[in-house]
Amino acid sequence: MKKPLLFLCALLMIGLTACDDTNDVQPTYENPNTAFVVTLDPSGWKRISNAKIAFDIPLKDLTEYYLLQGGVAVALSFDDEDSYEILPTTSEGLAYSVNYAIGWVTIYADDPLADDGVTTTFPTGDIIAKIILSTTDYLDYQGMFNSPEVKFKQLK
Repeated sequence: MKKPLLFLCALLMIGLTACDDTNDVQPTYENPNTAFVVTLDPSGWKRISNAKIAFDIPLKDLTEYYLLQGGVAVALSFDDEDSYEILPTTSEGLAYSVNYAIGWVTIYADDPLADDGVTTTFPTGDIIAKIILSTTDYLDYQGMFNSPEVKFKQLK
């Protein structure tokens, strides 16, 4: 009885000492999201109106999937990537917003009061844009809001 117990203890000791203690844990899944970092050079801005300027970024990876189902998020860094501000945001007296379509992301900067009498000045330094394309599960909510099971409180 002692020999099998001794053998079992020896196997247990070998098994425990053979474990590798490492902090380098790699995810076992593939990340389906993609991030693009783009420098917005001051010379790339174009005037739309007195109060509005725009910067177009061609992005071939922005497909119909992301337009109709996936997610698109854009953030800007005004301090060489020490921090990011998620769009829309206001910085240095300009309101920044984003519009996207298949193959394009357009960043707008304009007067926050939308006063066309104000002429928006072009940025003088580089701005870093981070564009994140995310895959998502699509749930079709057609008819959900007409369902008798869904009750909404009327705000007065």
